[in-house]
Amino acid sequence: MRTQTTAHIIKELTIAMYGLAPDPRLQHIFSQALYGLVRLAKTEQMLEVKKNVEKTAGARQTKAVLRKIGMDCNTRQGQLEFERANRLRAG
Repeated sequence: MRTQTTAHIIKELTIAMYGLAPDPRLQHIFSQALYGLVRLAKTEQMLEVKKNVEKTAGARQTKAVLRKIGMDCNTRQGQLEFERANRLRAG
């Protein structure tokens, strides 16, 4: 969900880029590209959160913690390097 702050900043960037009377098509393309960057940044941030939670809490507790913050994901999709190394040393 976009916040009013994001929408306002994107509108200001569009005006700064194209002036007060931009071509509607260019304005739409530019604003959608900026919204795409915002979504990408949010996704990257959530992946960093997931990675940090797995490092601190371990893979078993990660699923419960991420469920609390509303992120539904499969914690077994990827395993961290240190977990693999520990298994190799133990095995």
